[in-house]
Amino acid sequence: MIRIDRLRLRLPAGFEHRALTIARRVGEMLAEQSVSRDLEIDSVNLSPLQIRLHSSDDEIARLITLQIVAQQTGGTT
Repeated sequence: MIRIDRLRLRLPAGFEHRALTIARRVGEMLAEQSVSRDLEIDSVNLSPLQIRLHSSDDEIARLITLQIVAQQTGGTT
């Protein structure tokens, strides 16, 4: 499990109303991750993601989650 107490997202204009749902889904998806040891992350900076205008909140959350997991476990996205 990977746990993040606070998540701040910078999303493109027009996505403001989706931020809470996306952040919640990232937290849920991180909690479901199978990693070799539990991780508590103080801070993480991710590279900008290319997001299609019609991507669902789950698709966006999944992209963010995969990038966090890859960064914390030494993998690549």
